[in-house]
Amino acid sequence: MNEDLKYKIMLPGGWAIVSFAESCDKISLNGIKIKQKQYLTEGKYPVVDQGQALIGGYFDDEKLIVPGKPPYVIFGDHTRVKKYINFRFIAGADGVKVLKPFAFLNEKLFFYFLHCIKLPDKGYARHLQFLEKTDIPLPPLSEQHRIVAKIEELFSSLDKGIESLKTAQQQLKIYRQAVLKWAFEGKLSNKNIVEGELPDGWQNKKINELGRVETGTTPSKKNPNFYSDEYPFYKPTDLNAGNNVVSSTDGLSELGIKEARFVPASSTLVTCIGATIGKTGFIKKGGGFNQQINAIIPSKEHNPKFIYYQAVSPDFQKQIQNNASATTLPILNKGKFENLTMVCCLPEEQQTIVAEIESRLSVCDKIEESIEHSLKQAEALRQSILKKAFEGKLVPQDPNDEPASVLLARIKAERESNKAETLRHRQTKKKKVHS
Repeated sequence: MNEDLKYKIMLPGGWAIVSFAESCDKISLNGIKIKQKQYLTEGKYPVVDQGQALIGGYFDDEKLIVPGKPPYVIFGDHTRVKKYINFRFIAGADGVKVLKPFAFLNEKLFFYFLHCIKLPDKGYARHLQFLEKTDIPLPPLSEQHRIVAKIEELFSSLDKGIESLKTAQQQLKIYRQAVLKWAFEGKLSNKNIVEGELPDGWQNKKINELGRVETGTTPSKKNPNFYSDEYPFYKPTDLNAGNNVVSSTDGLSELGIKEARFVPASSTLVTCIGATIGKTGFIKKGGGFNQQINAIIPSKEHNPKFIYYQAVSPDFQKQIQNNASATTLPILNKGKFENLTMVCCLPEEQQTIVAEIESRLSVCDKIEESIEHSLKQAEALRQSILKKAFEGKLVPQDPNDEPASVLLARIKAERESNKAETLRHRQTKKKKVHS
């Protein structure tokens, strides 16, 4: 058996083993694939490629439809994506492999089996070669149908549970944003709030009135002596940790930090250029930062976390989007950034608001952690179902089922007979031509 399988298969009675090459036909796509830039947003025929989406686009040329009758199984040679396609389609882009299981193998069962194979991640290299080294456990045909029905019954229940968990995740995201919105409307620290008005003593201030604003720089890459691990060097990707940025991918030396702009711990870093504009982090260690980022270094009378949470609030993020240049690459320069506004209140109330935010968000974090754990368990259960299916433990065997070996032998005999008949027909035709 192939070592890539996640389990060793003890075949039940009536089962057989076939190689991958014996299990399916690889449909030729020569001359009928289209490039991604040719995709239409609407059209007569769906385009299926090796991307994550079931349908990548559309196209209108009937001559390019993949031959054969659905269903098909798609394998992404580069991406390792697997798709079950039960409609006619046009193949898109490079790396699409269209597989058509032979008559002795249920198409859905073949599709599910592909999800049991542990494929190495070779990046954008080819991966079909690893599938081709795999042997496939083959149940009797009737049992195949029963296995597929049971898998789909169990997966249906599992998918409903996963959908509920993902809905809860989305609701948590909405609640987090609502907490931040309420906080900076004064609703977490004041009882009597007039909608649309700030509480007494609150006022709007420009960012440069709350502290210092700096734009980062990148020391020359040509000098390797600027880079080491003595100081963090923050880039937008390092801000994914949100309010707990404690490290960076790259670092600077003592010499390098003098070439960069140093930003102290408890500063708020905001990405102000590119697709991730608005991504924000609260750093726990001072260091340098690159030119895609503007830093807010709050003055002593302003709580650093009060500044951070306001920077990730819906209102401030909307200000960033509205003031960024409307180009292919959105940019918010330092001048515009430091003129954005935040609300300000007394330091004691700032501390109260931060404590209230963190109390509520910590509950969200615990719920989120529980949801993530449940989602991982669901994926493990999905693999367990497939494992049992191909061990013959998901549905009971029926001694009246025709053994897979008998089915294979009969199909082989039929193929040999068809070949012989075709050969006789050709020989008879040649004789008639020469007579």
